[in-house]
Amino acid sequence: MFIGSWIIIKVDDTQWVYEWRLQAEIAMREDGKPGMSDEEVADFVSRYMPAYKAYLPVLYSDGPRGSKPEHTLVVEVDENRNPLG
Repeated sequence: MFIGSWIIIKVDDTQWVYEWRLQAEIAMREDGKPGMSDEEVADFVSRYMPAYKAYLPVLYSDGPRGSKPEHTLVVEVDENRNPLG
């Protein structure tokens, strides 16, 4: 195995991924850097949502395939990216 340990960031709502990407792009635009428009962010993030919805439940419950539970840390975060628990 190439990866000996895993850290999984667990979210309660995958919609937060969209909001976080949008926040990052807005901050980039405000800093004068090129950033995606709100519509481009929605399009970009929507391409990943089917994978999130398909794989996250198993990732959260079992961890990555072939990983050892004692070498997997799951950190749940809230909508503001604060760790819970």
